[in-house]
Amino acid sequence: MNHKALLMMALMLMVTASPLVTPVSAQLEDIEVLEMVVNPANNHTYYLLTASSWTDAAQVARSLDGFLVTVNDEAEDQWLFDTFATDGDITRHIWIGLTDQNAEGEFRWHDGTPFLYRNWGDGQPDEGNDEDYVHITGTNMGSIDPATWNDLEDDPQYFPVYGVVEVGEGADYALRFDGDDDYLIAEHDEGLIIENDLFISAWVKPYTANGNQFIVMKGDYGWGMYLSNGNLAYSSQYSLSQHPKSNFTVPINQWSMVSIHVTNQSITFTLDNVSESPIALEDHQIPQGDFGSNDCYQSGEACDEFYIGRMGAGCDCSYFYGLMDDIEISSSNQSISDWSFPEGEGATTLDNSNRTANINGAAWVMPDGTIIAQAIEVKNGITVSSLSAQPGDTLLFFVEIPENTRYVQLTVYAWDNWGDEENEEEFQEIEMNIYIANNRIPTAWDHDDIVDGWGYYSYGYYEWPEAGTWWMTITTKTGFNNAELSAYWEEAPTPPELDDMTELKNGIAVTDQGIGRNSDTKSLYYYVDVVEPLTELSVKTFGGDGQCDLHIAWKVLPWDDFGQPW
Repeated sequence: MNHKALLMMALMLMVTASPLVTPVSAQLEDIEVLEMVVNPANNHTYYLLTASSWTDAAQVARSLDGFLVTVNDEAEDQWLFDTFATDGDITRHIWIGLTDQNAEGEFRWHDGTPFLYRNWGDGQPDEGNDEDYVHITGTNMGSIDPATWNDLEDDPQYFPVYGVVEVGEGADYALRFDGDDDYLIAEHDEGLIIENDLFISAWVKPYTANGNQFIVMKGDYGWGMYLSNGNLAYSSQYSLSQHPKSNFTVPINQWSMVSIHVTNQSITFTLDNVSESPIALEDHQIPQGDFGSNDCYQSGEACDEFYIGRMGAGCDCSYFYGLMDDIEISSSNQSISDWSFPEGEGATTLDNSNRTANINGAAWVMPDGTIIAQAIEVKNGITVSSLSAQPGDTLLFFVEIPENTRYVQLTVYAWDNWGDEENEEEFQEIEMNIYIANNRIPTAWDHDDIVDGWGYYSYGYYEWPEAGTWWMTITTKTGFNNAELSAYWEEAPTPPELDDMTELKNGIAVTDQGIGRNSDTKSLYYYVDVVEPLTELSVKTFGGDGQCDLHIAWKVLPWDDFGQPW
């Protein structure tokens, strides 16, 4: 096709208008490893198992210290098919770790990884007859092409399916803090009283080096660790200006392991296992977080809680901006509190001693910052209803926008608040943000557009969106119930190839043009090849009988003003 910019026009005439084999399910002890392969792309080990049910294969996967395979992208998908589904003259259907056995339509990976990449076959998943388990097809299955995905029952009776096990690190979770008001809080207990020897470490990925960003703090100006304009600092007393700080700065936008080791005589700062020389502390007393700041004194509260992601009870400030994982607190080589965030979802998290921390706003993410949420497809003209979220939750949606889409409109309603504005005691204004991005999952700091939502209604409208997978996240600080999301788009009529159009040239009329009333042709297409800047371009029609409309578009397909093709 000509790659120059083209002006396209459409002259449109308005016219009236088999036997089943029943194998016995394999016993676990009968399942064997047929092949072991290392994928050079990720250095993970994969095992091909003998045929079995999905659940049996999943149990064997765990015994091999792995999971049924997680397919992260198109390259891995193709590698799995080429490696295990086709072997000379042999073709196999292979189990992957995807299932919606816990909730119909909510597919999840065996290892807990968020379900983002997908490669469904035609009409799949059809979710019929307890078909809760997914395989990669080795051969054609009617309209389902090889190498695409299909859902099956656990133990299919018509062909064997072979499990593929992936041994890697599995899913790992972190928490993302927005630097504004996200934090975790755990109640005080005697185990958090540390007097003589304190060790704090954490994996952090800060998004900025500016200001004070607390990683942890105990109580009211108690012991803690934070970043001070990029330097690692120890909360040693009330006055922040007197706090010891490292000479090194913690890099932004990358994971680093930071730690402090405090005794009554010194403090040592460490970055990625490289320690600075100890800084002397003379008869230092580790602060217990009982300073008695004004807010705590006036409220009469104990203010002895343990905080992650902000300064302690004495100051609602100094929030962390970035990702955190694997926070360890110990004393004299004895573990006190380790927070590895293994849950991946929910409003609370537990440490290794079963302490509970409430999550206020911080979002569950993968180590690369990808949010952990069930991705829900929004189809054209079909409303996704009964949506609910707790404060701090993130919901994830995607829309497959086809080529030549004229426009798409998105609407979100939170019906629980409809009509409650006048009832001040019952009405709570809902705060939500809708982030949108093409072919990537959006965040507050990486998105193509943002739609602010307040009250009960949000709306977005986009003309000529780029084709592809558009992802949407809805984040909320207030929570909501009974919300619904819908998308509607119109596709423009597909024009003929450029060679089948008529080129209009400067000052030369094209004659004898017409469309018969009963003709199968409803439109005539023309184009102008614009090769240099123009001061004016006009197109005229004259003569002839009947009614017609002339539509002109620059770089896009012609479309009438009312959103309807003629």
